Amino acid sequence: MDSPSTRKRLSDLVALKAAGTPISALTCYDYPSACIQDAAGLDIIFVGDSAATNTLGYAHQNELPVEDLRVLLRAVSRGVEQAYLLVDLPYCASRDTAGMRSAANQFSADGANGVKFEGFHPGPVHALNQDGFEVWAHLGYLPQYDSKPVRAGKEPKQAEILFQQAQELEAAGAAGLILELVPGQLAHKIAQATDFPVIGIGAGPNTDGQVQVWHDLIGLNEQKFRHAERLAENRSLQESWVHTYLEKVAKRAIASED
Repeated sequence: MDSPSTRKRLSDLVALKAAGTPISALTCYDYPSACIQDAAGLDIIFVGDSAATNTLGYAHQNELPVEDLRVLLRAVSRGVEQAYLLVDLPYCASRDTAGMRSAANQFSADGANGVKFEGFHPGPVHALNQDGFEVWAHLGYLPQYDSKPVRAGKEPKQAEILFQQAQELEAAGAAGLILELVPGQLAHKIAQATDFPVIGIGAGPNTDGQVQVWHDLIGLNEQKFRHAERLAENRSLQESWVHTYLEKVAKRAIASED
């Protein structure tokens, strides 16, 4: 599946950073949502492994197989005309460079512009970059490896390690960086010290851009996270619509052609 030539390129995102224009990103797992997000002008549409729990009913994102994510990626890709399309490398494909390369090849064929994996892995970043992939890194809180959300880089030593890791990942050829649950001052420092786009989630307002989980943003999840933006309560709203429908069925009040 070829990606449309009208989509944003990595160079466009770098130019937004250079101009000081905040970069917008949201997760997405289906075609209708992709059409909505793309038409609104989002910069990055991100098929995250959070689809495992938000869409596919798995207990944990690490249960997500590559094959399931490919189905979602292809659906989203069909709806993306102008945004940059990023996809997660699931846990099962992130254990060695060979697995990363195999998944990246499949995701590229499915329409992804870039792939992202969690943790500090400059070797695989360099290897996949040499293969022609745009590889994004993810530092701070790592959902694939950390048992619960924990703010990273609070202590000076931790902050220095994260700062150095970000620079090393850029030197290895990383296309961009996600910082999750990192103190805002540290995230801002990393964004200023690097040339690639640094996108934050729970990392303060002064990164190069922001990413949020779509199901958190529109209120489809029951659980609320402190670092998640909440703009609506669609779960309760949709439940009320179902109840209204049930009442109409019971009263034989569904619209018909008669």
